[in-house]
Amino acid sequence: MSRIVFTCGDINGIGPEIALKALNKISSKNKKKQFILIIPQNVFETTSELVIPKFDYKVNNEKELKSHNSTQVLVLTIKSSKQSYGKPTIESGNAAYTALKTSFELLNKDLADAIVTAPVSKTALNLAGIKYPGQTEMFADWCGVKNFVMTFLSDKLRVGLYSIHIPLKDVSNSLNSKELRIKLEIVTSTLKKDLGITKPKIAVLGLNPHAGENGIIGKEEKTLIEPVLKQKIFNGIVEGPFSSDAFFANRRFKNYDMVFGFYHDQVLIPFKFINSGNGVNFSAGLPIIRTSPDHGVAYDIAGKGIADESSMIEAYKYAEIIFKHRKTKPALK
Repeated sequence: MSRIVFTCGDINGIGPEIALKALNKISSKNKKKQFILIIPQNVFETTSELVIPKFDYKVNNEKELKSHNSTQVLVLTIKSSKQSYGKPTIESGNAAYTALKTSFELLNKDLADAIVTAPVSKTALNLAGIKYPGQTEMFADWCGVKNFVMTFLSDKLRVGLYSIHIPLKDVSNSLNSKELRIKLEIVTSTLKKDLGITKPKIAVLGLNPHAGENGIIGKEEKTLIEPVLKQKIFNGIVEGPFSSDAFFANRRFKNYDMVFGFYHDQVLIPFKFINSGNGVNFSAGLPIIRTSPDHGVAYDIAGKGIADESSMIEAYKYAEIIFKHRKTKPALK
């Protein structure tokens, strides 16, 4: 039986709210399962007034987690932090980071099986002196993994990214054949081992408009992308490169298990448009399971009790799916 950790995310955003809302719904359908929520105690108390917990819970410290008692939700409290709804602060950055680090340590100690992380603010993390560009890169570093892919999952569309949080002007210079091959191998493995798709089909988009138009608009497709796609290892699995606009306009993504793009907005604009906040972020290529909602901290509605927890629930569902497909848990760093 799995034991899933939920983190609070940025305490000034909707993270604590959607975590409690999600746990209310998930726990009611999984009464024999146990969950862990990592959150500052004062924030848990404040959020519990906004979203009344409907589950059986006990506030614990880490030592008590080892007993695997029968309480449905174990609230693992971290240092109390000043909460200021609607804006990034040093305190919210530190609280988010501490929750994330604590969640990883629980997996490393075999006290949990997967992590569902609420949204964090890169600005708040930066204010707190934490220089990771995102949660994906954070967990990859802690796992000691250099090769990974940020993916987004849903029933309607799955996408993977070559680059993640870098300026658009740097994307072309970041491309190289070895890295592209590794990332395509990672998404192929994820589809097979994590999602149970035995014969995956992956569509690769072009970097340039019209996929370079035979080298007229850009050379990357001809000189770098196509040679990798033609490698024997990808026969029958990978196709492309496709012109992004025509590919999505003609809804060709329905014919593939994954669409692989080269920069953030190339695949995330169509993904979020199609899924309307119900998608899931999954860090592929790591020995741990970490999923997250596909949206941000939503400072504009924080503390109002109106946040939609749908994507958080979907993140939990995918964490369970991936956990079930992985037969063994590789050792961590």
